[in-house]
Amino acid sequence: MSVAAALLIWAIIVILSMVTALYLARRWGRDPFGWALLSAATGPIAVVGLIGTRQSDIARPGPFERMPNGPSRGGERILAAVDGSPASARIAHYIAELHRPDIEPVLLVVLRREDFQRDVAAARTEHEERIEAATAEALRVLADAGLRANVVVGYGSPGEEIVRCADEQGVGAIAVGRRGAGLTKALLGSVSEYVVRHAKQPVVVVE
Repeated sequence: MSVAAALLIWAIIVILSMVTALYLARRWGRDPFGWALLSAATGPIAVVGLIGTRQSDIARPGPFERMPNGPSRGGERILAAVDGSPASARIAHYIAELHRPDIEPVLLVVLRREDFQRDVAAARTEHEERIEAATAEALRVLADAGLRANVVVGYGSPGEEIVRCADEQGVGAIAVGRRGAGLTKALLGSVSEYVVRHAKQPVVVVE
């Protein structure tokens, strides 16, 4: 085999490894670009490492981070998964339009596992700004309706974290937005479909 042919084969292996790492990392709540870059340097070794990391994540899920929003009022809890997108505002409007003053919304923001426990001051400020950006509009809509929400932050695969948080928080229902269509949905799967299939609580999918 010539050197050129060997290099071509290796280039194909690296490209396939990068695509695989990008896909798996995004599905599993990891930094897709970081793993893709690692695959560019190490090829399939990075994919093997990512699979090992995934197994570790499943065995040891990270704790949820509770933002200082005050004590629970003891009302009926409804979990709303938000990310700062227009879908987040629609979920908040849905909860507000229930006209239930006894409802206690819990807003869940899901970040990548790499964002967990960043204690450096500058990184922490960026971390808090990201959470604020994800929750600001939903909090405003709920506050206008007289509802005070608690904010919880999870780390990992969005669908898995939503289901796990719903169980831990003891919520009575879950509200999620419908995200993804066409190729995006085919590649990444639908978070809302995962939650509907796996959650023990009733799930409302807000269009």
